[in-house]
Amino acid sequence: MEREVTSAAAPLELRSLSKSFGTVKALHRVDLTVRRGEIHGVVGQNGSGKSTLVKVLAGLHTPDRGSRIVVEGRRLSSPTRLRDLREAGITIVHQDLGLVPGKSVAENIAVGGFRTRGWARLIDWRREERIAAEILERLEARSIRPSAMVGGLGPADRSIVAIARALRNQREGGGVMVLDEATRALPKDALEDFYRTLRGVVAAGGSALLISHNLEEVMLLTDRVTVLRDGAVVDGAVETASTTERELARRMLGRDVERRLHTRAAITDGPAPVQISGVTGTVVRELDLDVRPGEVLGVTGVAGSGWDELPYLISGARGHAAGSVRLGARRLDLRGATSRRCIDAGIAFVPEHRIDDGLALALSVTENITLPRVKQKGRPWWSGLTWQRREADRVIERLGVRPPERAKPVGQLSGGNQQKVMLGKWLAGRPRLLVLHEPTQAVDIGAREDILHAISTTAEDGVAVLLASIQPADLAAVCDRVLVFAAGRVVAELLRPDEDAIVEAVYAGRLGTAPPPRKA
Repeated sequence: MEREVTSAAAPLELRSLSKSFGTVKALHRVDLTVRRGEIHGVVGQNGSGKSTLVKVLAGLHTPDRGSRIVVEGRRLSSPTRLRDLREAGITIVHQDLGLVPGKSVAENIAVGGFRTRGWARLIDWRREERIAAEILERLEARSIRPSAMVGGLGPADRSIVAIARALRNQREGGGVMVLDEATRALPKDALEDFYRTLRGVVAAGGSALLISHNLEEVMLLTDRVTVLRDGAVVDGAVETASTTERELARRMLGRDVERRLHTRAAITDGPAPVQISGVTGTVVRELDLDVRPGEVLGVTGVAGSGWDELPYLISGARGHAAGSVRLGARRLDLRGATSRRCIDAGIAFVPEHRIDDGLALALSVTENITLPRVKQKGRPWWSGLTWQRREADRVIERLGVRPPERAKPVGQLSGGNQQKVMLGKWLAGRPRLLVLHEPTQAVDIGAREDILHAISTTAEDGVAVLLASIQPADLAAVCDRVLVFAAGRVVAELLRPDEDAIVEAVYAGRLGTAPPPRKA
């Protein structure tokens, strides 16, 4: 760090922070101050510059000339270095978590800061596991063993490990914890535990910078909010207590948010439904349900109750499923079914994790969209470019992918636009059953609107849709029915419910007192 350049004593200041990629300005003269003892939120659409801001702060990008990052009155070098960040008390939990699957929980928590002993500087693994256990205890995560391999953990537990690593490096009574969509995979119980821990860090004199798409979370946790749009600050340091979730959304988008709730006609008679019979997995047991063409059927519940396992069982993504799916005259046995067999039968699956399971980031928008159909439409010696371009253009226009450049590598798109490409890939194949798991996770409110609208219009086109989500707002916006799970079984069926009805049913099911079906 350089010598003192300002008299400000704030834990973190960004001054005239800019970042250009060629002629594109990803950030333009961003000013932001995090005060001691506050949680400061940053919100904005995908592509507004939030992720670029975090990457500049972490030293992954070099900011443009004239940009300054100042910690307690001292300016950090450019690009920032990990050692300087740690010395300054800045810890970062990245959106992709940055964990090493082949290492243990304790190793991941301690990475870069191992404690050694003796002249040989051996790592004291007992000490590291004890420290990891103490931090996990603070997070009420006693079920995570320090010796467990991170690759074997579920998404929620991985998030907790990444947050635990940040807590280990957090300077007591000071410093700033930067959270870039770090809580998106946490179930409600773990969220509440983490919120309590974060408030404790702040109460002890620390600070936090919370980058989140979840406006409810921002309103609940933050003291002030900075709104980004197109790489620039449109509203700086808004007092959270003086605004509303709807007003934040308006500032992010530059317009009022539209609400599209159940604009389709009620599903009554029509073509034969998709019949899911006897589906059994690790949690789900002997499940039977129907989805009619033109219907959006939601499934939800608390984490681990089976609703989040169902999409993977009926799409061939997990090999230990039993049961069957009937699509018209075709019956698909799920025992030993592969993803390829399910796709050929007419089942399309949009998984929760786009980077790990849904996209090839190095390939172009066109290649990602058309990949499932190259073998069907192409030839052994030629994949065929004309149909691929037309298909990609249709998806780009329908879902509003930005920028509308079919040759652009998907890895260079914002998260919301990556999500649109992943959804469009399967919509282009005109499936009979579209299965979605958290399709709006970690996207901004504008991309969320586009995605939910696409789901609704897909159903209008006669596709049966199964939407698995923990988000009551998403389910209420597009679902004709919602099934609530507990202990692997359906315990409530809600007909066109509102958000309150869904939340009530989920927690009644958790307590074993499922409410009767109700109409909204």
